[in-house]
Amino acid sequence: MTHSILAKTYTWWRGDDLPLLLPLPEFRCARVADVPLLADLHNVNLAKIEARLNDANTAYVAYIEDEPVGYGWSGAKSVGVADIFWPITPPDRGLWDFFTLEGARGRGIYPRLLQAILRSEQSEAEKFWIGHRVDNDASQRGIEKAGFQLVNFVVLTPERQLRLAPRGNRARSHGDPQGRHLGFVDVADEEMTVFDFGGMADKDLRLSS
Repeated sequence: MTHSILAKTYTWWRGDDLPLLLPLPEFRCARVADVPLLADLHNVNLAKIEARLNDANTAYVAYIEDEPVGYGWSGAKSVGVADIFWPITPPDRGLWDFFTLEGARGRGIYPRLLQAILRSEQSEAEKFWIGHRVDNDASQRGIEKAGFQLVNFVVLTPERQLRLAPRGNRARSHGDPQGRHLGFVDVADEEMTVFDFGGMADKDLRLSS
C-alpha cells in the first residue's frame, strides 16, 4: 500500500551557505512584540498572540517602506500545524506560521524574511527547521531560495499515521524535531504518491501521531 506525501521539511545549520538574493532596498525585517499589530496581521484575538509570545516564540514582521507585508515565527519550545505540535529543544529553532500579504506576493519577501531570521538568530541557535504543505509551490521556492536543504517528506501511512520519510542527508534528516516526535519510516519513492488535498484545509485532516 502507498504512503501519501503531505508535506516536506527542510533545515539550515549554522555555517551553511546563505544564497545571495537580489537587493530589495525598501525591505526590512524586525522582531516584533506589538500584540495589537500581530493580532491584526493574523486576524486573531490578542490572547492568542500573547499566549504564543509567552511560549518561547519570537515574531518577525517584514516591511516594505514601513508597511507590514508579511510575518513569521521562530519557536524555541514547540511548533506545529493544525492541532499537531512537536517539541523544539534549544539550540534548535522551528520556523513556522509564515504569511505574505497578497499585495506583496511575487517580490521575494519570503526568502528575505527567512534569511533575516537566520542572520538574527544564528549566534544563539545552531539548527533551524521549517516545512511546507506539498501542494504549496510558492513556499517551496521561497524556502529553497533562502538556502534550506530538503531532509524529509511528511507522509500519511496506510494506517493514517503521520511519519517522516528521510531524504537527502540522513544525519540531518534524523535530527528533525518533527520526526523525533512522530517517528520515521523508510519508504521508496515508488511507494509514495502526492496527497490530493482537494481544497482541504490542514485542520480538516483526521490524523493520529
